[in-house]
Amino acid sequence: MLMRKEDALLLVIDVQERLVTAMDNPREVINNCARLVAVAKKLEIPFIITEQYPKGLGQTIIDVRQAADDDTAYVEKLEFSCAKNSRLLDLLKQSGKKQIILAGVETHICILQTALELRELGFEVFVVANACSSRHNLQHVFALQRLSRNQVDVVTYEMVVFEWLEKAGSDMFKEITRKYVI
Repeated sequence: MLMRKEDALLLVIDVQERLVTAMDNPREVINNCARLVAVAKKLEIPFIITEQYPKGLGQTIIDVRQAADDDTAYVEKLEFSCAKNSRLLDLLKQSGKKQIILAGVETHICILQTALELRELGFEVFVVANACSSRHNLQHVFALQRLSRNQVDVVTYEMVVFEWLEKAGSDMFKEITRKYVI
């Protein structure tokens, strides 16, 4: 199935100062998460940004915060699975969106648990492979394989952007591809 902007909600998980910098290939994750937020904002796609224990792990990395430019987008959590956080789950259900696009860290912990549980709850779940990471690449790779085996679509940043855009030629297409396509 294709990702459609009218059905989508972007969920960026725990891209925080003391956490994301310990990941394998942190710059790619930071850049792609920030770009996803910026594109979602341009296309008026709702997004939520989670922060795992921000007192200890710091706030969301500046690149993503600047792209979001919205203090209401953040949800603090202690749970690994976002589906176990009642406030966050309520926000997802209230959005009326059926497609949840996941990005962030760590792939084998919070991303994996969130994706599998949201899938069980009936959401169509997509994990953006090049906007996720773990401290060790092996963990990331095995998590992506497990997600695929469990009917979670593993996609790339550009797949998300071009499926949301749907066609070329518009001013929005030109602006987004000029600014946000690698």
